[in-house]
Amino acid sequence: MKYFGIDIATHLEIRPIERGEDTDLFVPTLGYPIHLTLENKDFSRIQFPSAKALLLRLSPAVRTVTCHVLRDVDLFSSFANFEVDKPLKSIIIHQYEGYIELSFK
Repeated sequence: MKYFGIDIATHLEIRPIERGEDTDLFVPTLGYPIHLTLENKDFSRIQFPSAKALLLRLSPAVRTVTCHVLRDVDLFSSFANFEVDKPLKSIIIHQYEGYIELSFK
């Protein structure tokens, strides 16, 4: 699937939530830790343990994608958030045995 020119590559369930011109992508993660893979020579990954969901906020008017890591199924349970600058080609969310890998290309 594609949103605002960014491929979203995953086999997990994604629930899009339209907010005017913006779209939030809600991805349940079932309590698996999320490994954020970084393309940085100084850091390899950041781990978010016990996440219940990811919320990716995408907008055609903003130069960033905002990612919220949630402890529960609502935005007020966010325990971490970060922004990734566009342009992006893809967002990859893949579940492996015991964890979910998240990467931005």
